[in-house]
Amino acid sequence: MSSIVLRALVLALLGFVLAGCAVPPSSEPRREARVEGRVELAGPAVGNAYLFLFAPDEAPPDKRGEPKYLAAVSEVRLTAGDSRFGFSGVGPDVYRLWGFLDANGDADLSVDVLAQPGAGDWVPESSVELNVQPGQTLPVDISLSRRVRRPPPAFQVVEQSEEGVVTLTDSATAIASFTVRSEGFGLLRGDAPAFYLRLADANGDGTPDDVNGDGVADLWPQFFLRFVPRPGQTVPLDSQGRPAQVLVPLLPNATPFLGSLQGDPSKEIAAVSLQLFVVPLAQAIIEEPGKGRVVTTLGAIPVGEYELWAVNDEGGFWFVPNALGRRTGEPVSGQDLRFRVVHAGGADAGTGSP
Repeated sequence: MSSIVLRALVLALLGFVLAGCAVPPSSEPRREARVEGRVELAGPAVGNAYLFLFAPDEAPPDKRGEPKYLAAVSEVRLTAGDSRFGFSGVGPDVYRLWGFLDANGDADLSVDVLAQPGAGDWVPESSVELNVQPGQTLPVDISLSRRVRRPPPAFQVVEQSEEGVVTLTDSATAIASFTVRSEGFGLLRGDAPAFYLRLADANGDGTPDDVNGDGVADLWPQFFLRFVPRPGQTVPLDSQGRPAQVLVPLLPNATPFLGSLQGDPSKEIAAVSLQLFVVPLAQAIIEEPGKGRVVTTLGAIPVGEYELWAVNDEGGFWFVPNALGRRTGEPVSGQDLRFRVVHAGGADAGTGSP
């Protein structure tokens, strides 16, 4: 997994991009290129369309990287039949084009966890690879043909602490768990808040996946802790010198739901809350050219700060702490909760509960 999240862009830029302009960061005008085209809609022209250029290994729906360029087409223009978009000042490089139609109106590009499609929005089947040459005007269209069924898997942790920190240890034998509850916070449209549980079946053969071979079928949504290195902390690097993502897997207690799922990946169950068990190991994940995703188990769980992530089968995500918890006006309760791993037996070591 590359740079994990679709980070928010400055809100002041939206007035420009909704008029069809893009965000040009390049400082080499003679080498700048332009990417332009039309948005093809499978549904009604309701909502603003947002388009992004990503690095090749950071584009949704499989990855959640930081976009290099942003453009948009307003609902007014879409309704009038004008679906043209353009990215100006694009540096020559390889990119992937992706975007979505915010049909339900709950996307907010200034908030990290809300800068994504939700229930009822339209997305492409996949991102489009572009090889942008210096000074080129590259034409490309994008079809928003798949409708998103579910809202992002928003949640809050049930066990809150006065200090606002959940403390875990790096022990390889400690058993720790906590409970997450699905919440919409009045910000997400669509179905009532719930975790929509499904057995994973990546190749669609009707047989549940068991990627790690532990005899337990993999389940959506997936949860993990993501290490956030502080200055001076290091993580493994890939062959191009890019840092790996270091994750600590979390295992949902699926026992109450397995009977209803009946081993059938086509079945889905809505759960309001889930108990998550911390798997006492850390994995470094990198993307290597020609190899794809390479997962390496580390000798120990790195000590430091973490984010708690949930990802659903449509690519929707949520993580804590997030920008909602840091709002200066009306912060959303529980969204600033932090996660910290300390050395087992240390003075500040906890038992896994806040």
